[in-house]
Amino acid sequence: MPPVPRALIALTALAAALRLPTLGSQSLWLDETLTGRLASGPLGELFERAASEEANPALFYLLEWAWTRVAGTGEVALRLPSALFGIALVPVAHAIGRRLGSARAALAFAALVAVHPLLVYYSQEARGYAAVALGCAVSFLFFLDALEGRGARPALWWAVASALALGCHYFAIFPVAIEAAILLARRTRAIVPALGVLAVGGAALLPLLAQQLGGRHHENVTAGVDLPERVKAATTSWLVGERGAAIANLEWLVGVLLLAGVAFAVHRRAREAVPPAVVGGGAVLLIGLAALVGADYLNSRNTIPALVIALAVPAVGFAVAGRAGAGVGTAACAALAAATIGALTDPAHARVDWRSAARQLGHADAVVVGPEVDAIPLRWYRDSLQPAGAVSRATELAVVLSDPEGKPLPPGALDTPPAPGFALAGTRTHGRVLIARYRAATPRPVNAANVNAWAAAHLDPGRRRGGAALLGQPAR
Repeated sequence: MPPVPRALIALTALAAALRLPTLGSQSLWLDETLTGRLASGPLGELFERAASEEANPALFYLLEWAWTRVAGTGEVALRLPSALFGIALVPVAHAIGRRLGSARAALAFAALVAVHPLLVYYSQEARGYAAVALGCAVSFLFFLDALEGRGARPALWWAVASALALGCHYFAIFPVAIEAAILLARRTRAIVPALGVLAVGGAALLPLLAQQLGGRHHENVTAGVDLPERVKAATTSWLVGERGAAIANLEWLVGVLLLAGVAFAVHRRAREAVPPAVVGGGAVLLIGLAALVGADYLNSRNTIPALVIALAVPAVGFAVAGRAGAGVGTAACAALAAATIGALTDPAHARVDWRSAARQLGHADAVVVGPEVDAIPLRWYRDSLQPAGAVSRATELAVVLSDPEGKPLPPGALDTPPAPGFALAGTRTHGRVLIARYRAATPRPVNAANVNAWAAAHLDPGRRRGGAALLGQPAR
């Protein structure tokens, strides 16, 4: 076995340094608490709840279920598998680069995935995106081996890796389908049993997928945002991460540098850039086409299966362009690292801080949460809160409103209380969570009908989507 290059060790250590130290610094957000609920519940309920609450396959949740039996359900414990998958992506990218042609391409690709802000962000989230990124990268590595006709084993490993990637996220189908089509076009005998393995894995997902398609998951994915806006957001996330750059105009610099890498590959006629361009670029086109014909689940995180392969194209360009390529590639990695560090250190890029919000509720007898789904992460950190159709006696009422985009409330939105007999006593903001407190001179009833009427009349559409939740605390 050849020695591991020191540069690869350094890049893997860099990936760990960007992902691990701040793993527990932010509270879990809505989707992560859904993962936590699945992982902490009985195994027998996992598939049923995944079908009703999720839009993703269940493999990652099964992994989390097993892992949390050992590590618990704290922020670090829930996110650690994703962080490890993100770190493991670096040596896999290095192996892909070597397979594509050179040690330089290997180091360039490994460096890009080590510091890319979108990949780092989802390596710190208790969801299946880092897992599907790793699965698609491993699948692509074995695809390259199978493409060279190295016997039946690489094709079978490609099928296994592809099935595992599909088990973590349905959008793995886009690069996997292109790889399967290319291997079929070569008409090699080895692909037939491999496709059989992949077909079995895909068929196992169909019952769950059928149940999920009947739910309201499409609204959760698109969040009511028009397709052009989501395409723009996804493009920006490929350059500077999920929530944009903390440094002004950095996305333009990153875009120019990555496009320069692509231009180097085209100018030098680098044939080794063709497979990732066809698979990664083709996956992007298929995702867009699916959205246009009605299967619209396009958002930034769902493009990760395509991103993790497409990044190999500028990596190859940097490798084949000599000193110019090395300089531009170094600048691209530095700009991506700046975007990542900015996102890790800028509070404006942090997830919604439900942990602090739950601590600040005090002894409120009733809590109104808008939109309704935000009651899930709030209750994760304050499990004494329980859904209530009505609270019969309340002297203190808290309204909890979140806004990931940090938009201001309409003027006077909080002047009217959610129930009669209460008066506004003050407001506080914790990250992007606003808590308004109302008090009554004597105990007053609060009911869900009043709360929903208040939300419909006084909150903007983004906050009242799905109504408001009324929660109650046990009597003191």
